[in-house]
Amino acid sequence: MEHFRSVLPPPVYPFQLSHADQFLGIGSCFVEQIGQRLAARKFSSFYNPLGIAFNPYSVALSLDRASQPKVYQVADLFEYQGLWHSFDHHGSFSAPSPVQTLAGIKLAQQTAHAQFQKSSVLMLTLGTANVWDHVAEKRIVSNCHKLPGHLFRRRRMDLAETVEVLGRALEACLEVHSGLKVIITVSPVRYLREGIVENARSKATLLLATEQLCRSFAQVHYFPAYELLMDDLRDYRFYAEDLAHPNAQATDYIWGYFKNAFFDAATQIQIQELEKLHRAVQHRPLHPDTVTHQTFLHQQLEYITCLESKYPTMDFSAEKSIFHQQIKA
Repeated sequence: MEHFRSVLPPPVYPFQLSHADQFLGIGSCFVEQIGQRLAARKFSSFYNPLGIAFNPYSVALSLDRASQPKVYQVADLFEYQGLWHSFDHHGSFSAPSPVQTLAGIKLAQQTAHAQFQKSSVLMLTLGTANVWDHVAEKRIVSNCHKLPGHLFRRRRMDLAETVEVLGRALEACLEVHSGLKVIITVSPVRYLREGIVENARSKATLLLATEQLCRSFAQVHYFPAYELLMDDLRDYRFYAEDLAHPNAQATDYIWGYFKNAFFDAATQIQIQELEKLHRAVQHRPLHPDTVTHQTFLHQQLEYITCLESKYPTMDFSAEKSIFHQQIKA
């Protein structure tokens, strides 16, 4: 029989996961997509306490802040175009006053630290090995906040630096949380603004770095998200319109692979039941006032009652609210 694609065999991991596990995710937008799917299936998850993190330095910094929070001061911020920013944080933390910026940073760190302490699974997704150095401060920044380009210098972290930065953060993290299971992956998102050749070299650096980290730490395990898109799916129809990000179909395929690789049989059955509810929540009827749709809403509420009985620790209040809002008196 002929095969017209390279199917990636599922790797075997020394553990399986369930709803008893709690997840902390750090990395590029890909880890957020997986985190959203976990949350929709009622897993306890939190991701990117400092905002989205693309490069190894920013991922390591986010991990440091989650495991050992830093008290940020006004001196750690700067004002630009009416907003107060932190070079360590995403622009979503920026605010018109330093007090507001620091409050947002403090709350995010507290939430991340609480999740870190109770998490059994850490997911790290590396997007690019390229970083921006602030020339005057002689440091890597996680976000340039649209400051003039001449203030920064772009460069690619080499393999040794990448392994050293991430290895140091992982070692410190595992010293205080030795039972943590770490899933590390390279984002399949293509950084085309860097150029096709530079993107390939950047990804190669990250792939080699993850290999070394898995060899150095028994708790670190590689998940082949990058290979699933680049070699298994391997077609532009699985990309979004920008030809850089995986589309929903591709992400769902990778998510399905993730489920089969990591979750035990009982959890996969639970996920199927929860995904049925998730699809119902996403349903947008053309004629919401019809008897058919109103019957559908009552059926979903009955289904939720069944799920609440089976899984008493799960919260279905959001789903119930969505269905109740559509019911006509």
